[in-house]
Amino acid sequence: MQQSIIQIIIPLLLIPFLLWTYFRLRLKKLAQYKSEKLGNITVIEKYNKERVLTINYYAQGISIEKKSIKQSYWFTVAESAVKFCKGKKNPRILMLGLGANTISNLIDRLNPKIHQPIVEFDDKIIQACREYFYLDQLTNFKLIQSDVYKLLAKKNAFDKNFDAIIIDIFTGDAPFVDLKSNKSDFMQKIIRYLKRDGLIIFNRPAHNEPLRNGGKELKECLSNYFKKTKLLNVKDPRGYQNNVITGSFKK
Repeated sequence: MQQSIIQIIIPLLLIPFLLWTYFRLRLKKLAQYKSEKLGNITVIEKYNKERVLTINYYAQGISIEKKSIKQSYWFTVAESAVKFCKGKKNPRILMLGLGANTISNLIDRLNPKIHQPIVEFDDKIIQACREYFYLDQLTNFKLIQSDVYKLLAKKNAFDKNFDAIIIDIFTGDAPFVDLKSNKSDFMQKIIRYLKRDGLIIFNRPAHNEPLRNGGKELKECLSNYFKKTKLLNVKDPRGYQNNVITGSFKK
């Protein structure tokens, strides 16, 4: 009897492992870069041809061709910014953090008239996006290679203000988000470049309880500067989970 149970249990345990191995083997490594600032940057192509950029094996962005992109938090961020800019003259969106060019690429697809300055400090991220994520095919953008905190320390970091600012600053180590961008000092500096009726959007990981609590704390911090704040918890079908946190001056 015991032997029969073992004969049943072993195959049941093997099936998930074999499925995981099958899909793992169908991942194709397209490129790997060694960043002095972030660590190992890898571009992977999945079995369905979707590309993923990882930093130290943590997903930072994906290609946008698949229909399921509309269920992602990247799309939630891009769509929120584009909708907010609808009807505005010469709309401008500032991107802090490039990732895999996912959000910027989506914004360009949704409204190519929006001008996008993009701030990214790591040359290997930029290289990966140029080689595998169509960075140079964006319609209306300006790449600024700089540390955002050093840039904001300057008196006139940008020559014009923005309709929307997206903060998507991630790091190569857990918790994978740069917590300096949660601080009041950062808020005060970045708000200077937001128009009086502008929108600010934060993209934050939320795959565990401490990170979700951090998202709630960030929303509370934003309420000190904005009349209306909102937190969305977006679960991506790929298994990712992020908070999209927004603040606007008008209710």
